[in-house]
Amino acid sequence: MAVIVSAIDEPRSAKLGKALIFMVWLALASALCWSETVWRDEVRALSLALQGDNFIDMLRQMHGEGHPAVWYILLRAAYIVVGSPVVLKILALTIAAAAAYLLVFRLKLPLSIMLLSLFGSFSLFEYAAMSRNYGISMLVIFLIVLSWDKGARNGILLGLLFALLANTNVHSVVLVGGFLAYWFFDLVLARPRSPLTEYRAFATAAAIAALGIALCFATVYPTFNDTGQNDLSGENFALLALRALVVPSSHFMAFYPNIVLEVVVAYPLASHIFAALMSVLIYGSLLALADRRPAMIAAALVLLGLSLLFTLVYPGGYRHQALWLVFMIAITALSPRSQREGAGVADIEAAGGIVRFARLCFPILLALQVVSGIEKVNQAFVAEIPFSRSKDFGAFMQSRPDLKDAVIMADPDYLVEALPYYVSNRTYLLREERFGAIVRYTKNARLSLSLADILQTAHRLQQSEHVPVVILLSQRLDQITAPVSLRESYVWRLSLTPEDISAFQSATSLIKRFGATAGSDETYDVYVLK
Repeated sequence: MAVIVSAIDEPRSAKLGKALIFMVWLALASALCWSETVWRDEVRALSLALQGDNFIDMLRQMHGEGHPAVWYILLRAAYIVVGSPVVLKILALTIAAAAAYLLVFRLKLPLSIMLLSLFGSFSLFEYAAMSRNYGISMLVIFLIVLSWDKGARNGILLGLLFALLANTNVHSVVLVGGFLAYWFFDLVLARPRSPLTEYRAFATAAAIAALGIALCFATVYPTFNDTGQNDLSGENFALLALRALVVPSSHFMAFYPNIVLEVVVAYPLASHIFAALMSVLIYGSLLALADRRPAMIAAALVLLGLSLLFTLVYPGGYRHQALWLVFMIAITALSPRSQREGAGVADIEAAGGIVRFARLCFPILLALQVVSGIEKVNQAFVAEIPFSRSKDFGAFMQSRPDLKDAVIMADPDYLVEALPYYVSNRTYLLREERFGAIVRYTKNARLSLSLADILQTAHRLQQSEHVPVVILLSQRLDQITAPVSLRESYVWRLSLTPEDISAFQSATSLIKRFGATAGSDETYDVYVLK
């Protein structure tokens, strides 16, 4: 219970202030969560979790999906209790609220760092309103910080938490390595030297963590989503790795709010300037840990590990990149400024001006996340631009009883993945030529399609199923006047010609066009086959 209650020696006013801060966060996060339209990645996880007749069957069928099992196990268990897809939001918000509670009441952080962390886009939206498995990482990381002293005495507790963290998502394996690096260098650099029992505790935790990492990779690989990985044919691995180390900003530009990213896209010169500034902020954040060398080494290794993962395996989105920020928050709470190591303090003091500047960098990074959080609130409640049009499509289908039995197909195929949250219609995957709501990003599929192929498949389904066929297209056909071949997803291509467009429009009726979205490509034109 000591982990989940606030410190009893805090003044009453401080406790009340923290309670008010937490309630403000909870109100904002809840409003964002319940107003947010779920999108494909969220519902895909639920669809995977509900496969099979039992937990074992579900785990067997999700093998190779690309994520370890913890999130899916939690989703299936919660669905058994709730019995509704809304369990996605309930579970994600509950996990995020637990992490936020620990951040406010239990972690020993400067007030500014706590506030900026709490109201940043990652803890307010990405890990709370978005129902994904990355919020679990934040919760487990904070539990690791709170359990550190006790766990470091025998290693078992921290080892189990490391193993759990490694099975929240693949990126968190890198974070486990960071915590182990912090622990190792804390032992090696300690003055006076650490007793042998502390090394035994470290070895115990490392062994348990290794088992957790092995379980993660056994669940994830070999993946059936073989087109989702970076294509490195013809690339020099050494140069790629060097670039990941020297220019981390190339993989962490999502730390900027949208208002900056729009400038970066519009003006090439500005992109170089902001990339350089991001490098300064990231390296400055590391330099600020110079008086806590184990912490600086660990944070640098996590940064390098994530950069290599984004470079060599698959690119990272904001939800992946923000894990480094969470790790930095944990390291800040974990490592007091008075470290057991004594070497190098004089050098740090001599370079005090540089270090004092560097200590501004991490708060600035967190402040940028707060700006992103404000943008999310504005999009949700002022501009009222949804993240996805899947909810609007569900409402439209409810208004059309003549389409209640319709088969829905889409290009790109992944547009149908979010629909089971809002409609019960069967969905058909064009490129895999099968019914289903979980797309496999595999090379063993129709990687190239034409509009004529889509129309032919729709006719075939209409004849075989004897129900209406609804077609969702992300492309606005009336805006295409010449033959084009468009890249979709990782390696898919769609070919469009004026002749095929004319034939498609003659055979279908455009019954709905949805507007813009904020943050995803899930908007489309809706056609029904005549």
